[in-house]
Amino acid sequence: ATTEIYTLSLHDALPISSRRRHIIEPLNSGQTLKPLYLLIYSFHMPLFVFIAGYFSKNINSAEYTKKVISRLVIPYFLFESLYSLFDILIFNRDKLVFSYLTPYWIMWFFFSMILWKIVLPYAVKIRYALPISIVLAVLAGYANDIGYYASLSRTIVFFPFFLAGYYFDKRYLERFFTRTFRLISVGIIVVFFLALFQYGQEIKVQWFYGSFSYEALEHKEWFAGAYRIIIYLIAVVLSFCILILVPQRRITLISQLGQNTLYTYLIHGFIMKYLIYVGFYSHFTTTWMKGLLIIIGIGISVILSMNATRFLLKWIIEPKFDFLFVETDGK
Repeated sequence: ATTEIYTLSLHDALPISSRRRHIIEPLNSGQTLKPLYLLIYSFHMPLFVFIAGYFSKNINSAEYTKKVISRLVIPYFLFESLYSLFDILIFNRDKLVFSYLTPYWIMWFFFSMILWKIVLPYAVKIRYALPISIVLAVLAGYANDIGYYASLSRTIVFFPFFLAGYYFDKRYLERFFTRTFRLISVGIIVVFFLALFQYGQEIKVQWFYGSFSYEALEHKEWFAGAYRIIIYLIAVVLSFCILILVPQRRITLISQLGQNTLYTYLIHGFIMKYLIYVGFYSHFTTTWMKGLLIIIGIGISVILSMNATRFLLKWIIEPKFDFLFVETDGK
């Protein structure tokens, strides 16, 4: 599920940061971890969605619908069910509920991806589709009746990044692969982190979730949509910097791990929920101990991305359902 770009999969830039922010999520307050959490959240989902859009250019392929069903729809229903079962077993819920139209925690991305994939072939036929999607995303924040149900808010809010990824050509970045621009990129990221370290305590991380209305974030002003535009601009700049910093050559170990990020994504949620259940976070009370969470997060990410993990879990992560599809003989 990982096509390469610049000879190094762009997915390689994501697994560690994406999973690391989940392991520090229960402790995302305070002067130390909150700035890091805000930094990761300010770009990691927009960039993740952007990359997903980039690898969705085959909308005219005869295999397009088959891949959407086999790689997204079926795994979604499977893991949405497994997470619901896991939840009731671990946390002793009163009853078992399969909330397929309200995705369970991390499964929102799969649900939204299904919707993006379905909409994409029609959206690209619309003139000015990208700016229109941005306007709709900004307007969506004024609606209080969309949220987690059907992952509607996030689907609308992040769709511009998915669409931008579809339109993106890697040649746009080639002129920026220089030492000067890499140093500038590092400088921008460092400056932004320092700004978050100084002023980030006043920022609500929910702004980056894409699932809350402006009113829910305590902004009822008519111009509240401007905040979402600012967040978009920050995401674009930081994502651009990250893309510039991605090596242009293949790094054997990292690239191998990057090929298995689907496993990391779908499995790490079980680990996180179990750690919460056993009181894992009660042992992390000091700043330096909380810093260990980053190392632990990297370790979990590496283990779940190993080929050995893929070998053991391929039967459930990538099950074969070819028998469900009718052969069309290329027609």
